[in-house]
Amino acid sequence: MNIFKKFYAWFSKQKIAGKVVIMVVLLISLCCLISVPIALLSPSSPSAPSPSAIPATDQPQPVQVNSPVPTVTEIEESRCIPASNKQIEAIRLGIKGISEQNDIKTAWSVKSSDYENAWFVAAKIYGPGMEDGTGPGLWTVSGDPENPSSGAFSVDGFAKEFSDRGTGETIGLSFSMYDDGAQEALLCAGND
Repeated sequence: MNIFKKFYAWFSKQKIAGKVVIMVVLLISLCCLISVPIALLSPSSPSAPSPSAIPATDQPQPVQVNSPVPTVTEIEESRCIPASNKQIEAIRLGIKGISEQNDIKTAWSVKSSDYENAWFVAAKIYGPGMEDGTGPGLWTVSGDPENPSSGAFSVDGFAKEFSDRGTGETIGLSFSMYDDGAQEALLCAGND
């Protein structure tokens, strides 16, 4: 108790500016002391990864889903065709929207039988720290391959992370990895 009386006597002798500074320091100290136990005791939830404009080398790279390697017969019977320049450009614009340093070199497209006029287009993404390519990412592009009627729509996590293209939900469609042609396009691009 004696220490509190001494502090009160000393504090009473201080000018108003000194009292304000002391009170601010005490309030900040009190907030820090209270926030540490709250942070330690509160449940944490993992945050969604945000796209990085410049991927760092110590940044974790996305993990590719293990896909079976197709046999020669499967590749020969594949519906994959090289994506058109217009389809590639629609995807490239989205990739450049996240980072000018990232790009795609080639892409493969498969016409989906689940939609009237949609093509699933898959491509590996290249950039700093991704010299051998990561992904592939999967997008949909509607319309004729040489004259698409829309931009690209992101379908999988790689496309959503490395491009600024929204999903088909913006136009009332819900493109999925399980739609006809999606896995086939990914398989072709993965072996590129």
